Amino acid sequence: MLLKKAHQLLAQNRHREAEFHYKAVLKADADNGEALFGLGRIALRLERNDAAVYLLQKACQRLPYALEPLHALADAFNNVNSPNDALKVLEYAVNVASNNPEPYYYLAQHYLTYGELDKAHTTFARALSLGTYPVTAYILYELVQLGRFDKEHNYLSNLHYLLTQTNNLRLKMVCYYGLAKSYDQLDDTAQAFDYFILANKLQRKLSDFATAELTGFYDEIIKYSSKTLISSANKNLKATITPVFIIGMPRSGSTLLEQMLANHSQCASIGESVSISRDVAAFLEQKTGVRYPQCLNHLTAALIKQARDIYLARLNSVSPHRPLVINKLPSNYQSMGLIHLLFPNAKFINLTRDFHATAFSVFTSYFAENEPYFCSLPEFKLYYSLYQKLMAHWQSIPALNIYTLSYEELVANPQQQLSALLQFLNCAYEKSCLAFYQQKSAVATLSKQAIRKPVNNHSIDKWRRYEQPLVNQLEELQTN
Repeated sequence: MLLKKAHQLLAQNRHREAEFHYKAVLKADADNGEALFGLGRIALRLERNDAAVYLLQKACQRLPYALEPLHALADAFNNVNSPNDALKVLEYAVNVASNNPEPYYYLAQHYLTYGELDKAHTTFARALSLGTYPVTAYILYELVQLGRFDKEHNYLSNLHYLLTQTNNLRLKMVCYYGLAKSYDQLDDTAQAFDYFILANKLQRKLSDFATAELTGFYDEIIKYSSKTLISSANKNLKATITPVFIIGMPRSGSTLLEQMLANHSQCASIGESVSISRDVAAFLEQKTGVRYPQCLNHLTAALIKQARDIYLARLNSVSPHRPLVINKLPSNYQSMGLIHLLFPNAKFINLTRDFHATAFSVFTSYFAENEPYFCSLPEFKLYYSLYQKLMAHWQSIPALNIYTLSYEELVANPQQQLSALLQFLNCAYEKSCLAFYQQKSAVATLSKQAIRKPVNNHSIDKWRRYEQPLVNQLEELQTN
């Protein structure tokens, strides 16, 4: 009974309550693999990575043939920069279930993350040969993304067949994205756009709110993040680390910029960390009893220090230790006032991109999250306007260290643009920044394949092939 309740709480993201119930199970049965797995999943979600490794190893010892704990353990090893251990776990999972495509899928994803594209392709192909399963939709999607097909040899028939075999909305949606990207590569833009529309409409059904509901939240951020409050930050704070935030819209080139900077001798990266919104803001809400952003009016020096220490613990977990630590989660622009109060030395890189190119990239990308602005062009248009309004507020406050960088200019003149940006970061330009694609560092974003190539302008004007239907979609009335 306790275990079932713990699983339900975890599914609802009620981590603290779920943790309490799992621990209660372990008091009665110290070897309960399911409870250990549950605690490991919580630690993984909360980025308590060392604890996650410990708990998931124990869970796997007690559940040696269960795939989910093995896959979670591989994620935990990757999070503590132990990719070889992650690989061993994934290879073991394949041996445990050699006729199941799922472990092959996770192994192939590992290869993708670390830039082993040939191995990824071979492993996805092996998974596809094992028959039709729910995971087959995702396997086909990744094979399409790798782009190793032509008009004679492709995955169109596989995708169409799978659509006849499932009524699951998400699996159908992934198939539609796969078909759209297939037809796009085969230069059938009419078919491609039609399937992108189908994919987005299905995903919109899975979203449970509308972007317009965020309007009040953005207005409150502006109201409670006043120039007076932000200017009150302790400018005498001594710091050995400078937090750097790449902010902006999704699909604006943040992975490219992050990889360039992470290849600099003075920079490290924590990827797309949600620690500010999930951990820091939640801590302040709990301590003040007031929701963010209203809680900004109730901060004390002691609370600010405690909140700062929460994020510092995340920064200090990065290896190797570097004076500049990048967080590339674009939506951190919502928290710039709070971040400055905690870290007056924080620097923000507002990465911009042509609106239509950004909208097209969002429209044609499959996001695991079901936010409405990821799967509806009118919704994205509204989200973009909210971003512009909030950024105008931040840019009106001189205390904030904001550098605006154009993706198009970065691609056109990478050395010149990086040199100017690095000067803002108090660093000198290094040639290694443009050799980012030669590294086998982990990249888990939607750009994990494209990032393995040198800087290029291939995506700059791609949207123009779809200009008229794209504009038509942007002008549609927003509907839930």
